[in-house]
Amino acid sequence: MPETTHNIFIAGKTISYKIRVSTRARRLRITVSASGVTVTLPKGIPQREAESFLKQNAVWLNAQLERTAKLVKPSLLPADVMLWHGEAVQLQRIEEAERKSRVRVEPANGRLRVYMPAGSKASTRLAAEAWMRANSRAEIEQVVVEQARRMKAKPKAVSIRDQRTRWGSCSSRGNLAFNWRLVMTPPSVLEYVVVHELAHLFELNHSKDFWNIVASFCPDYKKARTWLRKNASSLRVA
Repeated sequence: MPETTHNIFIAGKTISYKIRVSTRARRLRITVSASGVTVTLPKGIPQREAESFLKQNAVWLNAQLERTAKLVKPSLLPADVMLWHGEAVQLQRIEEAERKSRVRVEPANGRLRVYMPAGSKASTRLAAEAWMRANSRAEIEQVVVEQARRMKAKPKAVSIRDQRTRWGSCSSRGNLAFNWRLVMTPPSVLEYVVVHELAHLFELNHSKDFWNIVASFCPDYKKARTWLRKNASSLRVA
């Protein structure tokens, strides 16, 4: 089911949160990340229970929000710089008079050269993002194949999305979904997210057994999680 956005007034301030209904969840759960607050409800639980649950956990919620705000700082990247494979690359706009409409992007020496038609008002950054997204499927699927072979995992299908609050997901049917923006992260971070979702094929939870599986195939997974928390704003900058 799609996520829905709501607002709640707690401790003198308005907090926006999303409600996600899950067929796998057995209890209500609050998640606080760089992307915001999400309340996961087991299927069949009225959505009004989310507000009550947030109020019951107001002290914890505010503490988590303050902690996240300290960990995740606003992007300090200039307007003409993006992350690609974990490295900051400068966007170089090149207008070509002979090019009527086609846009192309070429990586070169720590830059992304964005070739645009002369006089185009199109955004250089959006053109670079479109190029990254178009090439993300092949790159992410290759990592899935490699890690699935290592883990002896058999995902049913893989989809690439532009998820607002998640880097990856695994359905109860064994279908995996990944955020295309993972191509902006270091290879080790992309591998961690893939291993994380593949591990859910064996453990559909975040139990100790689940994290043991992740650690056995990605010993430095905590470093990858920290990188994602600290750089989320740079990955999603408009």
